[in-house]
Amino acid sequence: MTLTTGAGLLNTAARLSFFPKSHYHYPLLFSISPSLRFSPTSLIANPTSFASLPARLSLSFNASTMADAPDAGMDAVQRRLMFEDECILVDENDRVVGHDTKYNCHLMEKIESENLLHRAFSVFLFNSKNELLLQQRSATKVTFPLVWTNTCCSHPLYRESELIDENSLGVRNAAQRKLLDELGIPAEDVPVDQFIPLGRILYKAPSDGKWGEHELDYLLFTVRDVNVHPNPDEVADIKYVNQEQLKELLRKADAGEEGLKLSPWFRLVVDNFLFKWWDNVEKGTIKEAADMKTIHRFLEQMALVTTAEVCDAHSQLIGSGDLRVLEPIFQIYGRRQVFSGQIVTLKVFEDNVLVRGFLEEKGNGRVLVVDGGGSKRCAILGGNPVVQAQNNGWAGIVVNGCIRDVDEINGCDIGVRALASHPMKANKKGIGEKQVPITIAGTRICDGEWLYADTDGILISRTELSV
Repeated sequence: MTLTTGAGLLNTAARLSFFPKSHYHYPLLFSISPSLRFSPTSLIANPTSFASLPARLSLSFNASTMADAPDAGMDAVQRRLMFEDECILVDENDRVVGHDTKYNCHLMEKIESENLLHRAFSVFLFNSKNELLLQQRSATKVTFPLVWTNTCCSHPLYRESELIDENSLGVRNAAQRKLLDELGIPAEDVPVDQFIPLGRILYKAPSDGKWGEHELDYLLFTVRDVNVHPNPDEVADIKYVNQEQLKELLRKADAGEEGLKLSPWFRLVVDNFLFKWWDNVEKGTIKEAADMKTIHRFLEQMALVTTAEVCDAHSQLIGSGDLRVLEPIFQIYGRRQVFSGQIVTLKVFEDNVLVRGFLEEKGNGRVLVVDGGGSKRCAILGGNPVVQAQNNGWAGIVVNGCIRDVDEINGCDIGVRALASHPMKANKKGIGEKQVPITIAGTRICDGEWLYADTDGILISRTELSV
């Protein structure tokens, strides 16, 4: 492996910290080359530090010891980035709390056990025709290989130029760096002051059984005509799309056509923000859409697999009853079509007092499942409780009964399923049973089980699925 870097790395002992401590025993063979070659990343990070650099530092690993290293099959470029790059760790309010390797930040074991959350960004670059540039991630990517996503998705690094919070300057500096690294877009084509931060999202998404994402993601928009020269180590393909072409791409992804898949963060932005912001782009009013005070929290784990794929992969669980499919009796409401979480059960009949009471509590990514006896004589859920549920962090609400205030509910960032809508309000006697086993359309559902919903249907699992 050859590491092209700045003068500061000549202090070898200090810079070996990008390898896990368990790797320090590997034999390192150092060679000094008289030629000077600099990566685009290094030039942007330290543009003035190379005048006195006398040589290039090369690191070569003994082949036999590399073969024994963890994840030895990992692509060499991705391996280097995994251990060299230090991501910025933040809390759920986006306050910097430390840093760790990209490797650790993307291990689901670390994410779950230590709640590692890192800062990220997603660039949405439009040309003068108001077409959005998409990329397909390379096959060698450790997380979400070969999925289609927005223009560029990466992380600001734990370095002075990318830690600047004022006006999101650190994140914008990182975006300029990665557009060059991934797509070969020169810095002069994407000036830092032309990135418009529109919002932030917090989400968690497993990629496979080992890797995943847990990010506080800055959404950056820019309208520029640029020169694009994709780096094959990072990008498999690119395309510009208009709104209708993107909708067709979404249809194919939902239908599973051509093996097409979208990244979970891109899908979140598409489902919740993109098309209305795209309208702002076309009107020249994109700055009016910015809201950097709010952190939109999508705390349930998103997955690239659909409920249909889960059913195909877990026929034994279905046979044993550990995984059940609810009958297709529900209508889809709310802005979140895909949601999941641990179940809280409630049994009521034409009475909404207990429903409101639950949704006034913190949801912590859970799903409230209400057995309303299938009544279609009144609504046991309305707009105000759904707004509260959204604000309190509930992932979704499933009602075996009716709802009302549909327009208000459809504007909420939450998933809702119900039998139908009805204008009549429910009783307010406070009668019902909390956190008891319930039966909806012949399917028994217990408090503490897990629910997974998308546009194909609803699954109930005895345990959290590892998807």
